[in-house]
Amino acid sequence: MKRAGAWLVTASLLAGCGLEQEEDLVAWMEAARKRQPPVPGQAIPELVTPAFRYEAGTRGDPFDPTRLSVTGGTAGGAGIEPDLRRVREPLESFALDRLRLVGILRRGAERVALVEADRLIYSVRPGGHLGQDFGKVAAINEDSIEIEELVRDGGGTWSPRRAQLRLEGR
Repeated sequence: MKRAGAWLVTASLLAGCGLEQEEDLVAWMEAARKRQPPVPGQAIPELVTPAFRYEAGTRGDPFDPTRLSVTGGTAGGAGIEPDLRRVREPLESFALDRLRLVGILRRGAERVALVEADRLIYSVRPGGHLGQDFGKVAAINEDSIEIEELVRDGGGTWSPRRAQLRLEGR
């Protein structure tokens, strides 16, 4: 019985609100129409593009399939490409701008860098990998890490790129 009463009250409230809101909307639309008369439509001018005739002359054929295909995957025949079968290290899931060099430890001639990512500290040695562009630690200096990345351009060739992480405050 209580349930039937609740449904009756809900239905009557919804029915009463709907008509009043619709009347307000109709009145507002009529007032808006009176304030601003409709603007007659203007014809869109026809777009005329000049014809272009391609004359090869000294230019190459733009539809030559050898120019359209991606050639190789190396940079200038140097054979540079990342090892895609290698197991990726944890710091390779972070972009370099998300990594922070927080310290460098030294024991004799060996240096180990401490890199923070997602509030965790990782130790990195020369030859270790970090960053999303196949970065490899080339050197650890007193206040920075030198990184050599491999990036692929639009033509599919791999090119080396140097990057650096520096200790903050230096």
